[in-house]
Amino acid sequence: MPTIDIAAIRKLPIFRNLNDTECRQVAEIVKPLQFQAGDTIMKQAENSRNLWILTSGVCEVNKRVNPDKPDSDAVILALLEPPSYFGEMSFFNPAPHSADVRARTEVHLLRITYGDYEELINEGVWAAYKVAYNVIQGLADRMRRMDDWVTELLHQDHPEVAQVPEWKLFREQMLSRWNS
Repeated sequence: MPTIDIAAIRKLPIFRNLNDTECRQVAEIVKPLQFQAGDTIMKQAENSRNLWILTSGVCEVNKRVNPDKPDSDAVILALLEPPSYFGEMSFFNPAPHSADVRARTEVHLLRITYGDYEELINEGVWAAYKVAYNVIQGLADRMRRMDDWVTELLHQDHPEVAQVPEWKLFREQMLSRWNS
């Protein structure tokens, strides 16, 4: 029996283009959870493979300058509101989290564990592939915005930096390593 209403699944962009059967399959592996303001949901440099979907409240994404020191200076990277999702990088690529995610207000989240997701993949369930496709689209959009932001930042504030040989080498290495 599903733990969440199919209509709620259908409203979330991460689950777009899922048919009724696929929505039921996803609903069977999604677990609703609640966190209070100030609770840490994900911790930078730690490992877990969960995909989180925010259904209510606000989360804050912080990146600590020195991940080994919990009290080191942190930069707020984003404030997330529904229907945002997070944790996708470690979910699809097992590596430590790149940032902390904390509940700024009381939040309601849906969690998909990688183990449950992997079962769908192993069974050839199309819903799993559609979710991955939707996440890839979101990552591509985020990367495009990041490219625009970096370009604007360099051009407006420091146009000379774009001409520095080290910057050119950095860009070339980033592009070549992305494909390896």
